[in-house]
Amino acid sequence: MKINNALLAATLVLPTLPALSQATDNPENNFSILLRLQAELVHVDGSAAEARDADGWYLTDGWAGGNKNRMNFGALFIDGEHRLSDGLRAVGRFGLNINTEGLAEGSAQQRELYVGLASDYGQLVAGRLETPYKQAALGWDPLNGTAFQARGNIGRSGGAFGHASYINNGLEYSHQFGPVSLRAMAALDEDSETTSERPLWSASLAMPVGPVELIVSHIDASEFDDGPDKRTGTKFGARYSEGPWTIAGHYEIRGEGLEDGDFMFLTTAYRWQDWSFTASHGRFSDDSINDDDGRYSAVAARYHLARNVTAHAGLRRLTRDTGGTENIAGIGIRAIFNTGNLLR
Repeated sequence: MKINNALLAATLVLPTLPALSQATDNPENNFSILLRLQAELVHVDGSAAEARDADGWYLTDGWAGGNKNRMNFGALFIDGEHRLSDGLRAVGRFGLNINTEGLAEGSAQQRELYVGLASDYGQLVAGRLETPYKQAALGWDPLNGTAFQARGNIGRSGGAFGHASYINNGLEYSHQFGPVSLRAMAALDEDSETTSERPLWSASLAMPVGPVELIVSHIDASEFDDGPDKRTGTKFGARYSEGPWTIAGHYEIRGEGLEDGDFMFLTTAYRWQDWSFTASHGRFSDDSINDDDGRYSAVAARYHLARNVTAHAGLRRLTRDTGGTENIAGIGIRAIFNTGNLLR
């Protein structure tokens, strides 16, 4: 049976209402709300933008694939947790996707939506989930979620099987084995018209080695959701952090059913007092008959106005061999509001 998102939401939220009405300090329960907001004023130009009649000024939250409010930062998360016994907890999350136009439309309205169990032996959750492939090194791009980000803009893969979107009907196990972090996920599309009904699966490993963090991840969505064969992706990378400097990079090998090519992404960031400076570069090597290689470059600065409020400004250029160019320049502000445990 296909997992019903509305039912999952009710399963998470309704049990918390009696506890909220009692307003007692109950260490058995945890209920919190996290709100993320971002607004950016950007100017877009270039031959590719002009060809789409998409050049000009925009108020947006993120930008990807030539469209505003894509792969954005804004979100609302409601998290619940209940201790069942020593070392065992029931956990759940209900997430909404919001941007400068309000609640996103269609299937993009929801972010993560899951329920599950967590213990000393790991966490097992079911519902609408991010893939381990997406989560691995997602935050390595300091501009992720902004109009200057690499994902969806030739610097990194996008889409549901890359660094964007979510997968329904998923089951994920995650655990920390000493310094090594493991995530493994499977999802079954039971509406598939194919006879094979092959599930999607994805896994990732992250391991620190001194000041260096290493990651490797893989996704196989071949034939999933009646999709094409060879829909696989493999990613490996490293990030070095020491003092104010961070240098990171990863390489993606994407199959014929996806972008059919390789992505290389490099970024460096320097922190000075309340300022952060970033420079990133990415390349896409197209293995298809289109032979439409691409290049991505971005520079930006971010100023920390407060602990959870930042302002940023940047420039981003995207170039395709046959697709033309797209340039973006702009400024933005980002805020995070976290209630903490509302039951305390």
